[in-house]
Amino acid sequence: MPNLLAIEALEADKAFAERQLETLPDNPWGTARLMWEQRLSEITQKIEKLRGSTPLSASVALVFDGLPVIGQDDIRLDFSSDALGTFQKIVTASLATLNDKAVASRGKVKGAKHSKLYIRDIIRGSMGFLLEELTPSQTDLFQTPLKTAVDQATEFIAALNAADEADFVSAIDDASPRLVGAVQRFAKVLKDAGATAKIVRDEHRLDLSVEDVNRLNERFSAVTLREESVTLDAVLLGVLPDSHTFELEIDGQNAVLKGFATDDLVEKYVADQSFKDQLLLKPVKAYLLFSRIYRNGNLLREQVTLENLEPRIMNENF
Repeated sequence: MPNLLAIEALEADKAFAERQLETLPDNPWGTARLMWEQRLSEITQKIEKLRGSTPLSASVALVFDGLPVIGQDDIRLDFSSDALGTFQKIVTASLATLNDKAVASRGKVKGAKHSKLYIRDIIRGSMGFLLEELTPSQTDLFQTPLKTAVDQATEFIAALNAADEADFVSAIDDASPRLVGAVQRFAKVLKDAGATAKIVRDEHRLDLSVEDVNRLNERFSAVTLREESVTLDAVLLGVLPDSHTFELEIDGQNAVLKGFATDDLVEKYVADQSFKDQLLLKPVKAYLLFSRIYRNGNLLREQVTLENLEPRIMNENF
């Protein structure tokens, strides 16, 4: 459970114990007083321990309210599956961009299986879900990549929610199309269902009220993601495995196109020397995906992803 939720639950227990002590006679030897004082001491120690700890694995609570929620025990299945599914996509996109690599807004995400969160428990008091990663098999000294991805994802949503118009545009301009699209879908799921949400991590809570959800959707309504698959004749100047970048000299344009290569292509380029020898500094067919983010019709960002390469025989048309 996120530390913040655990501390809040303990603070409620602490307040209850303090109220019980206030009702008891001021007798230091009273059995009931000793019991509640001991209980209060245990709770205080637990709170202090949690406040001084830094969890290393991913744990986040999504708590919903509004029209899809009835009382504290019932929530519409279609809404909860859509909301949890789109939040998972946000985390997956966040994990994919941890190394500052651009990620295409469609298709398989390398390492997506490592981004999976699991429902660990149900949160009462509205209706929510405790999501956690599977416990690592060994004890880590540093926080897991998935925890970093969850933190980064929720911080991005919080930044968009708190941003003015200029900062909103700037935040979208700096983010990957896949991440922008995932947050856009999450906000739409909340808006269409008339729902609100709380996203609670170890130290921070993000409350998305009806007004917040409506504002996010209004801003996102002006945002469009467009993709175009293009095949170009070119000469491969190189693929850099560390940065996952590429350079192509495009035929007939006297221009060098730069962008990001997919993980699968980079892996094959590094592992298969014959594949590399067929391509490097030679004519190729390059299969590219152009992902563009527009706002009010204006281009904010263009991302070029090299998805595949094939050797090109120069006289293939004869």
